[in-house]
Amino acid sequence: MRRDLIEEALRLFFRYFDLFTLIALTVWLPGHLAINYADFFAGGKGTTAAAARSFRVALMVEGICGPLVVAGTLAALLAIRRGQAPRYLSAMRWAFLAWPRLFVARLVVSAVVLAGFVLLVVPGVLALVRLAFVDSLVVIDDLPIGRALSLSNRLTAGRRWGIFWAGGIIFVGVFLVAATVSALASLADHFVVQVMADCLIAVTQTVFTITMFVFYWEARRQASAAAAPSGPGA
Repeated sequence: MRRDLIEEALRLFFRYFDLFTLIALTVWLPGHLAINYADFFAGGKGTTAAAARSFRVALMVEGICGPLVVAGTLAALLAIRRGQAPRYLSAMRWAFLAWPRLFVARLVVSAVVLAGFVLLVVPGVLALVRLAFVDSLVVIDDLPIGRALSLSNRLTAGRRWGIFWAGGIIFVGVFLVAATVSALASLADHFVVQVMADCLIAVTQTVFTITMFVFYWEARRQASAAAAPSGPGA
């Protein structure tokens, strides 16, 4: 387990919390307004049909607009790593430019991972870990999807257990936060409170993207160092 990289991801998240919040809420504030409007005011609240309707809306927002949050977050992280001041408008401009390629790449990755889970759970988890760098490779390195899939598989070699455990720890942490916030919001049973709670949960999920970026950045740096010429003739 790479505790140092997990700590680095959390440090980045809290240090630039305001920026990551703005990026996430660009998509998820209107998204959760729509989702909760359907839940609170479209009728049938608390029924299976209402839950299914809200789930469909959430799935649509995540599938179509979720890549914008990921791309914007990665653009901000790249600026930070380059020693530049990360800017919201610059990050979102990059996100909109990268959205078409990242949208398609995520569809491909989702299909591969889903196929792995259909076969058995283990192949699905393996695929998820092997393709953990695809988002960064598509957005930051501007690679075509096929090349990103191949290079992600190669760059994750030797660090897959670290990625697996880091992802698992972050998942548990985010899940506990989400469960606690959702439970508290449900007590209020109020539209505005629920929207705010869901937005907070959406912001915490940014930690996943940051964690995978930190692993990717280290892998890229080490690969570049290994490929650099050395010796007296260099």
